[in-house]
Order: sequence, then C-alpha cells, then structure tokens
Amino acid sequence: MRIGALGELGVIRLIEAMQGPLPPGAIGIGDDAAFWPAPPGALGWLISQDMLVESQHFRWDWATPEEVGWKAAQVNLSDIAAMGGEPFAVLTSLAIPAHGTVEQVRGLYSGLTRALSAHGVPIIGGDTVGGSDRLVLDVTILGKPSPCGPVRRQGARVGDRLVVSGWLGSSYAGYLLLSEGVRTASATPSEQYLLEAHLMPQARLSLGRMVAEHVSAMTDISDGLAREIFAMLLPGQGADIHLDQLPIRPEVRVLAERHGADAAVWAVWGGEDYELLMAVPPEALPVISQEARRLQVPLTEVGAVTGSGEVRWMSRGRAVRIEGDGVKFEHF
Repeated sequence: MRIGALGELGVIRLIEAMQGPLPPGAIGIGDDAAFWPAPPGALGWLISQDMLVESQHFRWDWATPEEVGWKAAQVNLSDIAAMGGEPFAVLTSLAIPAHGTVEQVRGLYSGLTRALSAHGVPIIGGDTVGGSDRLVLDVTILGKPSPCGPVRRQGARVGDRLVVSGWLGSSYAGYLLLSEGVRTASATPSEQYLLEAHLMPQARLSLGRMVAEHVSAMTDISDGLAREIFAMLLPGQGADIHLDQLPIRPEVRVLAERHGADAAVWAVWGGEDYELLMAVPPEALPVISQEARRLQVPLTEVGAVTGSGEVRWMSRGRAVRIEGDGVKFEHF
C-alpha cells in the first residue's frame, strides 16, 4: 500500500500504536507538543539529534526497513552512551517520498521501537511530511546524565590511557561486503558477522553509564578512531596510538588481506563502529576493566595522551603514517 493512502494522521497512528506506556504525567504522541516530567533531583537533559538520508546513509537494496530503523536508534543511543547518560524519550521526523510504502514505514518504526524498547525508551512525538524524492529519518533523543554529570568529549589529561570498547573496523568491512553484492541470505558466518556490524550496531549504553565517574573524557567512534582522537584532545595535547594493539577481529584481517589492504587503516578511519573511546586515569583502569568484564564487553588499551601536541601512530615502536584515503566517510 502506498503511504499516501494512510495520510499524515494514519502514519502518526501507525507509529503511536507501536509505543509502550509512558510514565505518570507524561504526554506523548497526539498533542501539540510532548511533555516529560522532570525526575527528582534532575541535573538537566542530554539532547542529541542524528539524521539518516536514503542513498547517503543507507540503501534499500542493502538494508531492510527494520535494519534502517534499528541503526537510526543505535546511532542516537550511542551519543547518550558517550556522555555516560541514560536515555528516556525520542522524537522522530520522517520525510516520505511519494513512492514510499506503508510496509517501509511500519518496518522503520518496528526497528526503531525494538531497539528503543530494550532500554525502556518510547517515541513521544515528531513530524511527518511527504513529497521528498528520498526518505529522510531524523531522530532526536533525550537523556539524563549520570549523577556525576555529563561526561565531555574533551577533558583528557596528559598521562591518561586511551581505551576502546569492542572491535574496530568491522563496520567498514561489512560496508565493503555490501558494496560487493554480499547479502545476509547468501553470506558465510564470518560475512554475516561483518554485515551485522554495519547494519545492526549496538550502542554501549550500560558500559557508558558504568564508567562515567571514572573517565576524564569519552566519545563514541562514529566517524573513525582518528577523528575521535583529534576531537578529544585539547590544544597542546597529543597522543601515541599503538596500531599493533588495535582490537581487530580475525574476519576483518582476512577480508583486508584479500583486498590487499591494511586492516589497521579500516580500524583507524572506517567509522560507524559505535564503540566508546575513553581517556582513563591509570589508577582507574582496574575499575573500568572490572565493569567491562561484568558486562562482557572487551576493552583494549590502545595508547595514551601526551603533551607533544601531535598524534603519533606507532607500529613496532616506530612512528608511521596511516592515511584514510578511500576509507574515511565525508558527510558532505
């Protein structure tokens, strides 16, 4: 069924029917604006917004509507995780092409709702519009900071250890497989892992909350490790990053070798891994390592913050160059 047959009210009702109950006093979809009562002792709100644009961030021949919706949720949840916060509500805006279908919208919001509901987060409002030439899904997420306050991207101190969660380069490897025509239905188990890393990322919300009071700075790895490190450092600061220590899955190394590429380049520049990069005081390393083990999330120390004013990429004790040409993603 074409989406135009439902009309705006029908689309809103479709989305509303997927949402769970709201807390007492809250007002969600259906009024002029949403209302969310402030919890006792609230320090303020965390607010983040991300947009997924058809052909720019996803393709229908690569991903199902459910996968696109899931990823849209995780991208925003990851921003809250990076500040050590806890999400509580989401607003969405959807621009629907004339050729869009009810099945696409239902699938998008099924994926969104499934990802958000796992954390008790409802969609409480937004907007819909038709007539664009490609689908655009915009998500605004609201969260509350940890009791110690929001963790900032900058704030690292010289001597802090740089630690990442999970694995790097897997999402780029999945993207590469998709661009070569590999699909889930025909993929090997190794390929399926890589496809899922790109299409179905998982924000590190629990880890972000657990380490918030122990880290000097934190950010999520959305635009690639290199860019996140540069963004984390204050003027005059630098970092030494040990490429030999980067957490890279064997499946990624095998695929990179097959392409005559360096898996470390994919890990440094590939992006969209949605892991956490943390600046950790040395004395706090045992604490966050213990928390990560409890959550069954791998943690890897990849370097340290220095006062050199430059980022050095180290391999076997020597500084090397590592370029991202053809790998790093540009938003424009």
